[in-house]
Amino acid sequence: MPECLPFCGWFYNLEKVRPEEVLAPPYDVVTKEEIEYYKKKSPYNIFHLELSESPSKAKELLEKFISEKIFLQEKIPTLYYHELDFEYQGKRYLRRGFILLVKLYPFEEKIILPHERVYNKVTEERLNLLKATSFQFSQVYALYEDPYLFTLKELPENLNFFLEVTFGTETQRLAKIQERSVIEKILSFLKPKRFYIADGHHRYNTALKYKAYMESLYGQEEFKDYNYISMYISPFEDENLLMLPTHRVFKNLDGKSFLERLKQYVIIEKESPILNSQESFEALETAQGDFFLAFEKKLYFCRLREEIKKVLKEKEAELSELPLWNFLQIFEEIVGVPEEKLKEEERVEFFSRQEEVLKRASQGGLGVLFPTVSAEILKRIAEKEKVMPHKSTYFYPKILTGLVLAEVSGKRIK
Repeated sequence: MPECLPFCGWFYNLEKVRPEEVLAPPYDVVTKEEIEYYKKKSPYNIFHLELSESPSKAKELLEKFISEKIFLQEKIPTLYYHELDFEYQGKRYLRRGFILLVKLYPFEEKIILPHERVYNKVTEERLNLLKATSFQFSQVYALYEDPYLFTLKELPENLNFFLEVTFGTETQRLAKIQERSVIEKILSFLKPKRFYIADGHHRYNTALKYKAYMESLYGQEEFKDYNYISMYISPFEDENLLMLPTHRVFKNLDGKSFLERLKQYVIIEKESPILNSQESFEALETAQGDFFLAFEKKLYFCRLREEIKKVLKEKEAELSELPLWNFLQIFEEIVGVPEEKLKEEERVEFFSRQEEVLKRASQGGLGVLFPTVSAEILKRIAEKEKVMPHKSTYFYPKILTGLVLAEVSGKRIK
């Protein structure tokens, strides 16, 4: 089962920079405009490295930042405890987890379990950056089973948070755990577990390819740093874990024709106007439906016909628990092309926020909103070695990029 290690991470030097100016959300959840916004905040913002104009430029900047002591390396192998204090729909949450190194395993070994398909183009871009810099700037997010939250109860009583940063209604904190006895208890508990990737499938695939690349150069050496990946992990059973759906907006699609043909597969339980956002959100929260269509300033509450539900369940018992998967099976039958093709043609957009979908639908797009499902569904699908559609889930909120950097240049770490 997964080998986990504390490590000597790299951090921004808080005597030289302000965290709110240099940290940023994950690269795959921001728009082009937002990327430029973060880059303008500071010449040292992490996006100048993670989303540089070229891998060689990222390498040049990273070396400059290190020489200027913008980044400092921890001297003692450390387990990093992370807190995410946030608000969602008027309620406060506190999600807790750890940042550590995890040995890379091929998916066939069933130690690290994926649930989502990846795109080679994205992986290649990330691989070129990793080859140039030999640094992981962000973490893969994984979940593990801990019914009694043992790992969180083993935390030292007087944690000293050395970093705290607030973006909007979200505050993220980081503390160092260096007591050998505490680290050993937590890692010992994790030893028989399996890790389920929640977020970061492309990062994990990139790390596997990078490991193979480094082995082709230097041979196989078990305790070299490129055999590991920096992960952020938290328990499935934490009540503060929010797995939200990823909604869609399709462009350049005949919405009227689609809606008419859709009625062969679903019963429209209810229609309501898209009035103001708050009323629409409240309607969605209390609605009974498998998915919701937003088109021409109207919301359509769609429930699968029983005979369609049966066909889909016979096709894929586990995946049919996922409303998005069911919709995409129907969508492909009606439109004649898979969503992946539309993504390549930039005819589909993905949103975690319902208000964005309703806004785009009012402007001529065809919006599709999905209900929240339990993280247990992800576990069942991963254990059956099934693959969810791309961008099925949105674990809210995201851990920031640039909190802890992991060097993977070929140094021995154990």
